[in-house]
Amino acid sequence: MGCFASKLSVKAESVKSQSSQEFRYCDGRRFHNVKDAIYALPNDEKESDRLHLQHFLIRYIWQSNFSAPVEHILSKPGSKILDIGCGAASWSFDMATTYPLTNVVGLDISPHQPTQIKPDNFTFVKANVLDGLPFDNNTFDFVFQRYLVSGYPKEKWPYVINELVRVLKPGGYLELSEFSYLFDAGPADQCLWYTAVRLLEERGADFNSYEKLEEYAQDQGQLENIKKEVKPCYHGAKSNNLELSKVAITDLTYLYESFKPILMNELKLSDDEYDKLVNTSKNDLFALDSYYNIVRVYGKKINNNDNE
Repeated sequence: MGCFASKLSVKAESVKSQSSQEFRYCDGRRFHNVKDAIYALPNDEKESDRLHLQHFLIRYIWQSNFSAPVEHILSKPGSKILDIGCGAASWSFDMATTYPLTNVVGLDISPHQPTQIKPDNFTFVKANVLDGLPFDNNTFDFVFQRYLVSGYPKEKWPYVINELVRVLKPGGYLELSEFSYLFDAGPADQCLWYTAVRLLEERGADFNSYEKLEEYAQDQGQLENIKKEVKPCYHGAKSNNLELSKVAITDLTYLYESFKPILMNELKLSDDEYDKLVNTSKNDLFALDSYYNIVRVYGKKINNNDNE
């Protein structure tokens, strides 16, 4: 994707960049090196740690890795799962371990997952959905995509959904999951969160996509039994679990850390000033019980031979 910081007009002297064929390095962080990609977060061990933490946070909130009724499909030997934008492969590895009879394919624009500890039934494919998926029609039993709100330009979402459904088998399920804006946020989080959102939307991202997933699924035309489920991620007492709140706050704090070079420049803050703002955010997130909603939308690909 190139250096996100440089594309947001960060002063050249403030960004130490080093290019490689696979990645770019900016201010000590490694990024995707895919031309014109709008995805902005790093691709390094620190970000992998955040993604692993985030995965287990989401799994605890939902008490599941998915909502689609696919247990009966995944118990069949040879069933195929596709994880779009697999990132650090937290979800893929979890699914591959939980359902050892399945074949799990994780797809992303660049490698980001462990290679020495991966399950035998996991395969990584480097590809960009926006260029078309490198799979035949009707290949997968379950296609899953989570948290790619900043991965696609607004106008490309219908194309992406069409691609996901194209590679889904008739009778198979598609599940999409995204998050909302941050609600009941204090001044520090309003500054950090919404500045990041604004900058990403200037690059083409659509942070209202979480409200449109059900509409996208319906408009695609080949999905039936479409369902929508929503759960909140609280950062304070309403979570009814102090440890859960701490993990949620840590996840968001790590996210702010990933955006630090860009937001420092945009907000014209020093290193110390930025860190103080993030520390204020930590306190406010808990005290105000700030939250965002997580939505899951899933549907079954129409099977004209289904007589059930």
